[in-house]
Amino acid sequence: MISVFFVPGMFGSTVEYMLREFSNNFTNPELLDLSLQPDGSVHGFAKSWHPLNMSAYDQNIDVEIATPIYPTRDGTLSKILETYPFKSSGKNILMYADSLRAAELNLLFQYHKIAVGQKRQLGLETFAIGNECDIVKWNSEYTHWSQMQPWEWREWMSLFYVTYVQQWINSQHEAPDSFLKVSTTELLFQTKDAITRIFDFCNIQATGNIDLFINEWVEKQQYVINEFNLLDEVVDNTINNIAFSWKELNIVAASIVQQRLRTLGYEIKCDSLNTFPIDSESLHGLLEKG
Repeated sequence: MISVFFVPGMFGSTVEYMLREFSNNFTNPELLDLSLQPDGSVHGFAKSWHPLNMSAYDQNIDVEIATPIYPTRDGTLSKILETYPFKSSGKNILMYADSLRAAELNLLFQYHKIAVGQKRQLGLETFAIGNECDIVKWNSEYTHWSQMQPWEWREWMSLFYVTYVQQWINSQHEAPDSFLKVSTTELLFQTKDAITRIFDFCNIQATGNIDLFINEWVEKQQYVINEFNLLDEVVDNTINNIAFSWKELNIVAASIVQQRLRTLGYEIKCDSLNTFPIDSESLHGLLEKG
């Protein structure tokens, strides 16, 4: 059994799909839709075993490829590894973020592919699930995160995510050395080399036109990377009060901007700021030196 441990957004479905589609080692994936979705995901096939919580590990599993996610609402990666039904001859792969910036990029992938994706449309529950205790403390009258105004959710996210995503970064040290560890940075920017490492580690010979698929896949991830790079420009031009404008940012992207400004010593006067600025001069006018 090949097990691909990954955080949602870190391309676990892509890895499983490629192993199945471009080798003769497995049954073909059950296609539910086109393999490569318009949002760049590969969420159009039925994965063999995709455990989402700790109770899933109570059953006997006999599958070719498993794609367990971490952390779950009820378990850290360490807890999952203690319970996981490893096979003695199995191959285990860990997808992880190698830095805070890589984790921020994954937040954007989660937004575009899971919160508002072509096949996954979980909304902001993607980020808020499991954190109700923190959210309702934001306002004593709240009983659920959905009661938050946009400015409150954005500020909460900007304060919360740095600590939360440390699990995605630290996972490389929690997984055994026997695991193949592949960073999202490597998969995104050295894609061919990363896929070759995965196939070699699993002792699988790639077949078919895998290079064409890789090129198409890389191209379809670019819109998220472009958005990520835009956030650098937003922060830099805002701090320096250089005229610059952008299209409306989604709430996760705006949260990342707010956190980066905080890291650089600036807070945003965000009380009731439900519409985030779309130009640097307006945003600069909201800055307060921390």
